[in-house]
Amino acid sequence: MMSRFAGLILLLMLSINDGVTRGDSNAARPSNPAERVLTGWGGGKADEVVAPAAAVGFSELVVHHEDAASFTRFIELGKQHGIGIYAWMFLGDLPAWKKALPDDDPPWQVMNSEEQEALQRIKADKTPGKSSYQFGGEPVNELEVLETPLLCFHDQRVTEAFKKQFDEMLAFPGIRGIAFDYIGYQNYRCCFCPTSQKQLADYRKKHPKLSAQKALQRFSLETLVDFNNRLAAYIYSVKPDAKVIAHVYPVYLPELLYGNRLDLDVCAQTAAWFFEPFWSLEKIRTYSRIIAKKANRYHSRPRGAALVGYYNSPDKYSLKSKERLAAELQAILDGGCSRVHVCSFNAVLGNPEAAEAFRNFFGKRTRGE
Repeated sequence: MMSRFAGLILLLMLSINDGVTRGDSNAARPSNPAERVLTGWGGGKADEVVAPAAAVGFSELVVHHEDAASFTRFIELGKQHGIGIYAWMFLGDLPAWKKALPDDDPPWQVMNSEEQEALQRIKADKTPGKSSYQFGGEPVNELEVLETPLLCFHDQRVTEAFKKQFDEMLAFPGIRGIAFDYIGYQNYRCCFCPTSQKQLADYRKKHPKLSAQKALQRFSLETLVDFNNRLAAYIYSVKPDAKVIAHVYPVYLPELLYGNRLDLDVCAQTAAWFFEPFWSLEKIRTYSRIIAKKANRYHSRPRGAALVGYYNSPDKYSLKSKERLAAELQAILDGGCSRVHVCSFNAVLGNPEAAEAFRNFFGKRTRGE
């Protein structure tokens, strides 16, 4: 029997296919090699990864900033190798909260009892492949939640805490910008904490014609988008030439591809996830079309990017072969996406075949090639 999540995804796929093909003769324009940009999310030691990343074709890297000397070294080497460096932020960053508000308890998101039971079940699962758990990607099981706890952005103090972190990040000379990650809901749809429920109740009073379910979905999406956009606006106010990029993660089930609602420079949305069952090439092309062609539906600023998940741990999860990666990248480019993000770039650099697959699409070409 098809799960309710699979059914939801199928319905969305049908609507996306209809939306991008109807009256859109240029929907599947393959990307121009000269326009391609490869962005990597990860970490490591700058002296060990920046030069190899440049050789593969990376032009941007997203890394941690907490160790000032390490981050400064990333920026220095990035400048030498033509790689822009971004500081990584994520919504579960407890140290950032403690630094900003050391006397306040962190306002974690709250899930319902069924979701809490699912969380404990997922944590206890130590089987190879973890029963097809998707770790925040589109779920294939009946009920999945994110293992990582996330702060509730409906609490205004969370915004203020990250503004302080951004001030710290933007003070690094030569930084290209800031990358958003893990901005979403732990249960992929809403938060049940008292602050969230109070704001939801106020929202329903303002929208009395909406059903309870529709009001919850709209409130959850609108506040999620608003939080991203307020953070981005603050960054631009502090440093107008800074770039803001994001990966839409974890998944928001009521609207899987909402990233074009974010008013920032580049929004990466998942086009090919990490784990089995690997996505069909048709789905990858379809998602890439919507990511590329609908990037400016709401705002003129954003560029769309397609994220490829690559995890190099064959003892735990099926490894994508060089051929599989090449097929995924070709499907993305055929869908019209010239910008590709990959997490993690360290996994790519750690596997020569994976590195070659990306180099074939993004590496610098000599004259005549």
